[in-house]
Amino acid sequence: MHTQYLLLAPWVAHGGYLAATKGWRAADPGYLAIFPSLLLRAAHNQAWITASRVQNARSRRQIVADRGIEFEQVDRERNWDDQILLSGILLYLGALYMPGGQHPPLWRADGFLLIALLHAGPVEFLYYWFHRALHHHFLYSRYHSHHHSSIVTEPITCKCCCVSIDISSAFSRLIYRLFEAMKNSFQQ
Repeated sequence: MHTQYLLLAPWVAHGGYLAATKGWRAADPGYLAIFPSLLLRAAHNQAWITASRVQNARSRRQIVADRGIEFEQVDRERNWDDQILLSGILLYLGALYMPGGQHPPLWRADGFLLIALLHAGPVEFLYYWFHRALHHHFLYSRYHSHHHSSIVTEPITCKCCCVSIDISSAFSRLIYRLFEAMKNSFQQ
């Protein structure tokens, strides 16, 4: 059992309280969908991890010949779900405190275009520079060397030690919400 998920318990309980008191139709569906989407993301990641390890164990075409995954690597990468936890915290905080974070629409074409442009521009730029900063000797020796010490790469090798992905994704969501707030203020 991963006890770090108890950090999300107050928000999950708050969502359950809103659904119980206001009813499912009046409660914010975006807020209520955060935890189930995190569980789906964790199940999806675990499925790829399992498929990767099975393939590595039975394949003759390994990246490093005659070298299987070692227990040290498994132990080192066991915190792969921390990025899901960080995403959950950022999503809950954004849904509660950011302007326009409540009752988001299910689909908006202009929002899709804006997120695509933000991801192709500033998010990739930030990801590159955050990752480059992780290669500075101070951060590399304390944090990022775990990522590069994995001989047999797996789908979680990149996720276990790369907080820059979550920071740049959070930046993208933040900018999108700020654009939404500005747009709503101009329409009023």
